[in-house]
Amino acid sequence: MYKKLGLLFFMALSIYTLSACSQTSVKCPTKDQVKVSVKELIPQDFTVESVSQLQDIKGLCEVVVKVGTQPLVFYMDGEAKYLMAGNLISLKEKRNITKDRQQEFMKVSQDVLKELEKHVNIRFGEGNRYIYKITDPDCPFCKRSNPIIEEWAKKNNVQVRLILFPLPIHPEALNKSVALICDKKGFKEYAEGYTSNNQCEEGKKAIEANLELMNKLGIGGTPTFIGMNGKMHSGVPTEEDLNKLIN
Repeated sequence: MYKKLGLLFFMALSIYTLSACSQTSVKCPTKDQVKVSVKELIPQDFTVESVSQLQDIKGLCEVVVKVGTQPLVFYMDGEAKYLMAGNLISLKEKRNITKDRQQEFMKVSQDVLKELEKHVNIRFGEGNRYIYKITDPDCPFCKRSNPIIEEWAKKNNVQVRLILFPLPIHPEALNKSVALICDKKGFKEYAEGYTSNNQCEEGKKAIEANLELMNKLGIGGTPTFIGMNGKMHSGVPTEEDLNKLIN
């Protein structure tokens, strides 16, 4: 989707630069106007979460939409005629404004947390606090994150709840995921790359349900972490990243 929007970025930027100098403020388009304007650019179902005037750039409105759980941030003029997609960087603050804004909206509802709980396949650790790890047994970044979350969970008395999400790019991941469920294996076996020929119907149905849920939520990559507070993190986490999921 960003690739599609990116094609418009530089043309829109040049048009906007020529026309914005005389503007001191702008009334931003409504959420309904945004939805109508961009619906052909976003093939999936989406919701418009926020439309607001950028404080430091008069005449430019920030738009946040969500496709499932995934936030997309882009920029529009007040009449919703032009759209700019790409990273807005503050040179003074040396900060990626777009990325920071995306992170603010990387959060799921309590209803989604309840749904995730139904799909947990493996549990590791103890305690009242918890996080979900959506993972592929053959994902290299998932493997890199395993010792990080294992040490962090023990240190902070946090339970890690794994949801197996085998990706098509890893041809053996599906059978490994099913086998882990069928043979009732735990975190240790998952981390070691356990596999067997046991492809029971219970395991197959569980993985099919996981795939359907991830598609519904718009989650397409691993590892993805979701905290008990609803906050999300994608990729190999630091200890600081994990702390944000439980505080």
